[in-house]
Amino acid sequence: MMQNVWLNPHYAHTEPKTAIFADRDGTLIRHVDYIDDPDQVKLLPGVKETVHKLLQRKLPFYILTNQSGVGRGYFSIERVYECQQRFFELLEIDPTAIAGWCIAPEAPDATGGYRKPSPRFIDEACELLGIAAKQTHMIGDTLVDLETAWATGAKAWAVECGKPQLPRMIRNNELSREHHLMPDFSSCIHAIID
Repeated sequence: MMQNVWLNPHYAHTEPKTAIFADRDGTLIRHVDYIDDPDQVKLLPGVKETVHKLLQRKLPFYILTNQSGVGRGYFSIERVYECQQRFFELLEIDPTAIAGWCIAPEAPDATGGYRKPSPRFIDEACELLGIAAKQTHMIGDTLVDLETAWATGAKAWAVECGKPQLPRMIRNNELSREHHLMPDFSSCIHAIID
Protein backbone atom coordinates (compact mmCIF):
# COMPACT_ATOMS: atom_id res chain seq x y z
CA MET A 1 0.00 0.00 0.00
CA MET A 2 2.74 2.48 0.92
CA GLN A 3 3.92 4.77 -1.85
CA ASN A 4 5.62 8.15 -2.10
CA VAL A 5 2.56 10.19 -3.04
CA TRP A 6 -1.03 9.20 -2.36
CA LEU A 7 -4.25 11.20 -2.59
CA ASN A 8 -7.38 9.60 -1.18
CA PRO A 9 -9.96 9.38 -4.01
CA HIS A 10 -12.81 9.50 -1.47
CA TYR A 11 -12.06 13.21 -1.00
CA ALA A 12 -12.35 14.05 -4.71
CA HIS A 13 -14.52 17.11 -5.41
CA THR A 14 -15.83 17.24 -1.82
CA GLU A 15 -15.10 20.99 -1.65
CA PRO A 16 -14.43 21.16 2.12
CA LYS A 17 -14.18 24.53 3.85
CA THR A 18 -10.54 23.86 4.67
CA ALA A 19 -7.81 21.21 4.63
CA ILE A 20 -4.85 20.62 6.93
CA PHE A 21 -1.34 19.90 5.66
CA ALA A 22 1.32 18.97 8.21
CA ASP A 23 5.01 18.22 8.24
CA ARG A 24 5.78 14.95 10.01
CA ASP A 25 9.20 15.00 11.74
CA GLY A 26 9.28 17.61 14.51
CA THR A 27 5.59 18.42 14.05
CA LEU A 28 3.75 15.11 14.47
CA ILE A 29 6.59 12.90 15.70
CA ARG A 30 9.72 13.66 17.71
CA HIS A 31 12.46 15.01 15.46
CA VAL A 32 15.32 12.60 14.75
CA ASP A 33 17.91 13.54 12.12
CA TYR A 34 17.57 11.20 9.11
CA ILE A 35 15.16 8.88 10.89
CA ASP A 36 15.15 5.38 9.36
CA ASP A 37 14.34 3.14 12.34
CA PRO A 38 10.65 2.53 13.16
CA ASP A 39 11.61 2.16 16.83
CA GLN A 40 12.62 5.85 16.81
CA VAL A 41 9.15 6.98 15.73
CA LYS A 42 7.50 8.62 18.76
CA LEU A 43 4.30 10.65 18.54
CA LEU A 44 4.45 14.12 20.05
CA PRO A 45 1.95 14.82 22.87
CA GLY A 46 -1.63 15.33 21.74
CA VAL A 47 -1.06 14.34 18.12
CA LYS A 48 -3.03 11.08 18.20
CA GLU A 49 -6.10 12.68 19.77
CA THR A 50 -5.93 15.66 17.43
CA VAL A 51 -5.67 13.53 14.28
CA HIS A 52 -8.68 11.50 15.44
CA LYS A 53 -10.53 14.79 16.00
CA LEU A 54 -9.80 15.85 12.41
CA LEU A 55 -11.03 12.50 11.10
CA GLN A 56 -14.20 12.66 13.20
CA ARG A 57 -14.93 16.08 11.72
CA LYS A 58 -14.16 14.72 8.24
CA LEU A 59 -11.56 17.44 7.65
CA PRO A 60 -9.01 16.48 4.98
CA PHE A 61 -5.66 15.84 6.67
CA TYR A 62 -2.42 15.43 4.70
CA ILE A 63 1.17 14.69 5.70
CA LEU A 64 4.18 16.09 3.81
CA THR A 65 7.66 14.90 4.71
CA ASN A 66 11.03 15.53 3.10
CA GLN A 67 13.22 12.43 3.43
CA SER A 68 16.49 13.43 1.79
CA GLY A 69 18.28 10.56 3.52
CA VAL A 70 17.08 8.45 0.58
CA GLY A 71 18.40 10.87 -2.04
CA ARG A 72 21.68 11.20 -0.16
CA GLY A 73 22.07 7.39 -0.12
CA TYR A 74 21.86 7.03 3.67
CA PHE A 75 18.98 4.52 3.60
CA SER A 76 16.38 3.02 1.27
CA ILE A 77 12.85 4.24 0.61
CA GLU A 78 11.66 0.97 2.15
CA ARG A 79 13.05 2.14 5.51
CA VAL A 80 11.02 5.35 5.15
CA TYR A 81 7.91 3.29 4.43
CA GLU A 82 8.55 1.25 7.59
CA CYS A 83 8.74 4.44 9.65
CA GLN A 84 5.60 5.80 8.00
CA GLN A 85 3.76 2.54 8.74
CA ARG A 86 4.89 2.71 12.37
CA PHE A 87 3.58 6.28 12.52
CA PHE A 88 0.11 5.12 11.45
CA GLU A 89 0.24 2.22 13.93
CA LEU A 90 0.95 4.67 16.76
CA LEU A 91 -1.94 6.86 15.58
CA GLU A 92 -4.10 3.70 15.61
CA ILE A 93 -5.59 4.47 12.21
CA ASP A 94 -5.54 2.83 8.82
CA PRO A 95 -3.31 4.88 6.47
CA THR A 96 -6.23 5.23 4.06
CA ALA A 97 -8.26 7.02 6.74
CA ILE A 98 -6.48 10.31 6.02
CA ALA A 99 -6.74 12.41 2.87
CA GLY A 100 -3.23 11.68 1.67
CA TRP A 101 0.51 11.97 2.12
CA CYS A 102 3.67 12.96 0.31
CA ILE A 103 7.08 11.44 1.00
CA ALA A 104 9.70 13.43 -0.92
CA PRO A 105 12.89 11.33 -1.08
CA GLU A 106 14.88 13.74 -3.26
CA ALA A 107 18.22 15.18 -2.21
CA PRO A 108 18.17 18.97 -1.67
CA ASP A 109 19.76 19.72 -5.05
CA ALA A 110 17.23 17.61 -7.01
CA THR A 111 14.67 19.37 -9.18
CA GLY A 112 11.19 18.52 -10.40
CA GLY A 113 10.02 16.43 -7.46
CA TYR A 114 7.77 17.04 -4.49
CA ARG A 115 10.44 18.17 -2.05
CA LYS A 116 9.30 21.10 0.09
CA PRO A 117 9.14 24.04 -0.49
CA SER A 118 7.65 22.85 -3.79
CA PRO A 119 3.93 23.71 -3.89
CA ARG A 120 3.26 20.67 -6.07
CA PHE A 121 1.64 18.36 -3.51
CA ILE A 122 -0.63 20.99 -1.96
CA ASP A 123 -1.65 22.21 -5.41
CA GLU A 124 -2.52 18.66 -6.54
CA ALA A 125 -4.45 17.93 -3.34
CA CYS A 126 -6.42 21.16 -3.63
CA GLU A 127 -7.24 20.43 -7.25
CA LEU A 128 -8.62 17.02 -6.23
CA LEU A 129 -10.61 18.53 -3.36
CA GLY A 130 -11.98 21.33 -5.50
CA ILE A 131 -10.79 24.18 -3.26
CA ALA A 132 -8.24 26.98 -3.41
CA ALA A 133 -4.96 26.63 -1.51
CA LYS A 134 -5.71 29.91 0.30
CA GLN A 135 -8.46 28.00 2.17
CA THR A 136 -5.91 25.55 3.60
CA HIS A 137 -3.33 25.48 6.40
CA MET A 138 0.27 24.21 6.40
CA ILE A 139 1.81 23.35 9.79
CA GLY A 140 5.50 22.65 10.37
CA ASP A 141 8.61 23.20 12.47
CA THR A 142 11.05 24.55 9.86
CA LEU A 143 11.31 27.52 7.52
CA VAL A 144 10.85 25.24 4.51
CA ASP A 145 7.38 24.33 5.83
CA LEU A 146 6.39 28.00 5.96
CA GLU A 147 7.93 28.55 2.52
CA THR A 148 5.73 25.73 1.23
CA ALA A 149 2.66 27.50 2.62
CA TRP A 150 3.72 30.83 1.13
CA ALA A 151 4.41 29.21 -2.26
CA THR A 152 0.84 27.94 -2.46
CA GLY A 153 -1.05 30.68 -0.62
CA ALA A 154 -1.91 28.41 2.32
CA LYS A 155 -1.93 29.85 5.83
CA ALA A 156 1.45 29.24 7.49
CA TRP A 157 1.67 27.77 11.00
CA ALA A 158 4.94 27.21 12.90
CA VAL A 159 5.30 24.94 15.93
CA GLU A 160 7.80 25.16 18.77
CA CYS A 161 8.03 21.41 19.44
CA GLY A 162 10.54 20.54 16.69
CA LYS A 163 13.79 22.13 15.57
CA PRO A 164 14.59 25.36 17.48
CA GLN A 165 15.75 27.49 14.55
CA LEU A 166 12.35 28.61 13.25
CA PRO A 167 10.88 29.75 16.60
CA ARG A 168 14.14 31.64 17.20
CA MET A 169 13.84 33.38 13.83
CA ILE A 170 10.24 34.33 14.60
CA ARG A 171 11.10 35.73 18.02
CA ASN A 172 13.89 37.77 16.40
CA ASN A 173 11.37 39.17 13.87
CA GLU A 174 13.32 37.74 10.95
CA LEU A 175 10.24 36.71 8.93
CA SER A 176 8.37 39.29 6.89
CA ARG A 177 5.65 37.00 5.50
CA GLU A 178 2.46 36.17 7.41
CA HIS A 179 2.62 33.26 9.84
CA HIS A 180 1.36 32.01 13.22
CA LEU A 181 3.55 30.50 15.96
CA MET A 182 2.02 27.95 18.33
CA PRO A 183 3.45 25.49 20.88
CA ASP A 184 2.51 22.35 18.94
CA PHE A 185 0.29 20.71 16.31
CA SER A 186 -2.67 20.33 18.65
CA SER A 187 -2.71 24.02 19.55
CA CYS A 188 -2.60 24.91 15.84
CA ILE A 189 -5.61 22.71 15.12
CA HIS A 190 -7.46 24.09 18.14
CA ALA A 191 -6.91 27.62 16.80
CA ILE A 192 -7.97 26.63 13.28
CA ILE A 193 -11.13 24.64 13.90
CA ASP A 194 -12.44 25.61 17.35
